[in-house]
Amino acid sequence: MSSSLSAFNFAILDCNSDLLNWIIRILIACACGFAIGFERKSRSKEAGIRTHSIVCMASCIIMIVSKYGFSDTGAVDYERIAAQVVSGIGFLGAGIIFYKHDFLHGLTTAAGVWATAGIGLAIGGGMIFVGLIATAVLILLQVVLHRPWKFLKGNMMHMIRLSVKLDDDDVVDKINELFEVKKILQFRVKNEDNDVTTGTIELATERDFSPNEILEITKANKFINTVEKLDEL
Repeated sequence: MSSSLSAFNFAILDCNSDLLNWIIRILIACACGFAIGFERKSRSKEAGIRTHSIVCMASCIIMIVSKYGFSDTGAVDYERIAAQVVSGIGFLGAGIIFYKHDFLHGLTTAAGVWATAGIGLAIGGGMIFVGLIATAVLILLQVVLHRPWKFLKGNMMHMIRLSVKLDDDDVVDKINELFEVKKILQFRVKNEDNDVTTGTIELATERDFSPNEILEITKANKFINTVEKLDEL
C-alpha cells in the first residue's frame, strides 16, 4: 500500500504555491457575479444570481488556466484562450435578448452578462481591485439608471394590458386619452355568449401610472374590466 502511494505522482494535483491565490480569485469572482446577479434577480430579469455567478467564475477559471496553465510549455500568447470568452459569451447574451411587440427586451441583462465575463477575466488575471471596482460601477449603473430620472424619462416606455367592453365606438379613443397611449401593441376582440364584445389591448405609454391612479381610472370608466401593468420597455 505504501509503495503504491509512493509511486503516485502528487504533482498532477497541481498543489503549488499559487493554488491559494487562484482559489481566492475564483471565490472573489463568484462573489462579484453573485452581487451583479442579485441586482438583476431583484428585478425578475432573465439572468439572475446563478447565471452571473457561473459566468464570472468560469471566466476567472479560463483566465487562470490560459495565463498559468501552460507556463511549462513556454507559450506566451495566453491571451488567445481568454479572448474566446469575449466572443463565446455573445451566444449566451443572444439567448437573453428577445423581440416582442416591436421592442427589444433583455439588452441590459445581456450587456451585464458580457461585462460580468470581463470582470471574471480581470480577477483571474490578478487585477482583483479592478474587478471589484468594475463590479461596483456595474451595479451602480444598473440601479441608478433604472430610476425614472427626468433626462431618461423620454426613453422609458411602460406596457399596460387592458380588458375592456367594446360597447361604444369611441372606446379606443377614450383609452388613448386616459392612458396617454404612444403605441397600441396588440388588440384582440372576442364575442361573448351574451352578445357582449370584449377586447384585450396591450399599449405602450411614457407615463408610469401608480396603483391608485389605475384604480381611479377603473372606477370612473365602467367599460374597463381589468388593468395590468407589464414590464418596462
